[in-house]
Amino acid sequence: MIETPDGKQFKPEQRIKPALALLRLVSQGFWIALRALGKFCITTWRVAAALDSALWRLTKLMANRLMVWLGYVGQLALIAFRGLIAWLPTRTGRAYSAMMGALLLVLGLWMIDVLRAVPSLDNAGSSALRPPVDDADPILARIEGRYVHLSEIEAAARAGGFLRPGEKLTPQTAFDRNLVESYVEQRLLARAALDEGMQRRPSVARRVNAARDRVLAAAYMDAQVKKAVTPEAVERLYNSQADVTRVGDEVKARHIVVQTQEEANEVVALLKGGAEFATLARERSIDRATAPLGGEVGWFNRSMMTPVFSNAAFSVAPGELTAPFETEFGWHIVEVLDRRSTSAVPFSQVRSSIENFLRMRTIYSSLRALEEESQVVYFRPQSDEGISDDPPDPRDNGFDLEENADRAPDDQGENGGN
Repeated sequence: MIETPDGKQFKPEQRIKPALALLRLVSQGFWIALRALGKFCITTWRVAAALDSALWRLTKLMANRLMVWLGYVGQLALIAFRGLIAWLPTRTGRAYSAMMGALLLVLGLWMIDVLRAVPSLDNAGSSALRPPVDDADPILARIEGRYVHLSEIEAAARAGGFLRPGEKLTPQTAFDRNLVESYVEQRLLARAALDEGMQRRPSVARRVNAARDRVLAAAYMDAQVKKAVTPEAVERLYNSQADVTRVGDEVKARHIVVQTQEEANEVVALLKGGAEFATLARERSIDRATAPLGGEVGWFNRSMMTPVFSNAAFSVAPGELTAPFETEFGWHIVEVLDRRSTSAVPFSQVRSSIENFLRMRTIYSSLRALEEESQVVYFRPQSDEGISDDPPDPRDNGFDLEENADRAPDDQGENGGN
């Protein structure tokens, strides 16, 4: 028994027993955990060994199955090969062999053609491209893997005014005149502009749309003219006007057209003074159709001109001048160059005139129909005298569509009277 200074008494065993119990409990828990960990490790090892054994057995089973199947396939291939060897000498086998040989030949030629198109090295060591051969439309360049044909170069050159009407372009001429280089440079610049988004700029878009409209308008009008100006239409119009070509005599004349009577009298005085008629016609005539030709109208009969013009021209002898007279186109001075009698005008002589008339009439009628369909209204600027209600004179633009459209084909000679 132990007594404390404050007088309490206790036995030492009362303090030691709880500590021993706690120590015993901790020791038992540690050993239990250690045994559980050992059992877990042993179980895991056994499971891994079992899985490894199962996988190895599965691998061996699959390998055995694969070898069996390979054996079957080998036997089948051997049987097929033996059958093929026995079948090739037959008639069907020979046909099959010939077909396969032709196929292999075609494939070989195709591969050779592909290899020829691949860049190769010339003697100098530089890359030389060999384009495919196209006799119908030769290839002249390549841009980013795309071949450029002669037809594209010709279309661009014709649109740019570098070719005369009817002129045929050849590959040698295209290179001699630098048309191929110009086309390639234009394509490269256009591609660079597209890459930078310049087509979205308003000023550039307006110009692109204007160029597009010009191309489409020309294509549309060309199609309309081709449909209207056919050999049948030309001959039909000639036959309908055949009676006109058989009427009366014909005269060949030239004329000068001026605005006023005073100008006409001045021209007559100059001619009588020794001035050259063709020179005065080019300088002073307001008839744009005949002025560049020295005022020449060509051959015509009475029915092909207005009565005033015909009466004046047929009233004088060849080599003489008429007195100035007025028509709706101005004041005329006419010089008769020659005169002949005629019974008919051959179709070959007027064919081009009839085609030109039909062409001009088609252009005029197509434009007028489109304007009416689209309800076109022009807003012209107001001058000091006010806005005129009269439509503009087509001759101000160098055209005479209305006049040509309202005339018969044999009236083309009246251009000289304009």
